Amino acid sequence: MGRSFPLIGRANEYERVVAGLRRREPLLILGPAGSGKSKLLASALATLPKSEGIVLLQYSSVLHNLLIDLARALLEGGHGALRKRAHPSTDDEKWLSEQTSIHLKGILWASLDAEPRVIVLDGIEGAGFPTYRFLQRLYFLKGMALLASARDPAALGTLARLFWDPRNAIHLHPLKEGEANRIFDLAVARFGISHLDIEEFRLKVIEAANGNPGQIIEMCRLASNPIYVSGRHIKFAPLRIDVLMKFL
Repeated sequence: MGRSFPLIGRANEYERVVAGLRRREPLLILGPAGSGKSKLLASALATLPKSEGIVLLQYSSVLHNLLIDLARALLEGGHGALRKRAHPSTDDEKWLSEQTSIHLKGILWASLDAEPRVIVLDGIEGAGFPTYRFLQRLYFLKGMALLASARDPAALGTLARLFWDPRNAIHLHPLKEGEANRIFDLAVARFGISHLDIEEFRLKVIEAANGNPGQIIEMCRLASNPIYVSGRHIKFAPLRIDVLMKFL
């Protein structure tokens, strides 16, 4: 939902991610749920042409699923080295469904060694050793780069061994009050709730969100649901509880 909103309050972080993508440098984006990690990545990637050779993946804790997603993205992106080795004929999905993890790892290592890419892993959560061993080899291939996002260093699991250098980490701090209010105003317009008692709601939302843009947007979205409204009054307590449950 937050991806449909402009990137606010992250100009420095945006420039750093764009520069890292262009220079093929490893980067780690850290911030709690709703802080804008996915939005930051999407905004940075939208700046760069497809010819930059960047692959965006939503992290999966199941290595086989991650391998399938990576292979699919490379084939769709015209990765010549993989297509030459895979020979998937005209049905990529059929070929993917027939692959074992062992075969996929080998063919992906060889293909990316021949034709490197930047891999962006969004939303890492508790990576295990099989995933670490696969990505470790890619991490050190010439011309490759790995960018990732996670809630905090603990969420990286074994991948913390790759992202050990604090100089490569970008921490998404809470938005300033003015920035939070801009997000709130945009969300009010987006979800059509300006006819409600918005100023009372604004004070509660800004205080409760503590600079988290995702929570601001989600609270405004829920306020458009009649179950949280009585007359012009927004029932903040149940709405807030439901938002907190989503962002745990």
